[in-house]
Amino acid sequence: MTVKYIVDENGKKTGVQLSLEDYYQLLESANILPEHVKKGIEQGRREGLLGLTKSTDEVMKKYSS
Repeated sequence: MTVKYIVDENGKKTGVQLSLEDYYQLLESANILPEHVKKGIEQGRREGLLGLTKSTDEVMKKYSS
């Protein structure tokens, strides 16, 4: 899967671009996920819209030495 990040003028990641083929594969795989995983994804989406999540870079700082 090839993913291209869309960034703003400050270099902050604001979106993701991927091929339609990869997008359809993601949709298909989402249909086979267990219900608790689907609920977790939906909760993450809601929290993201409310600004309650951290960026990947911020989370990964915790694991860098």
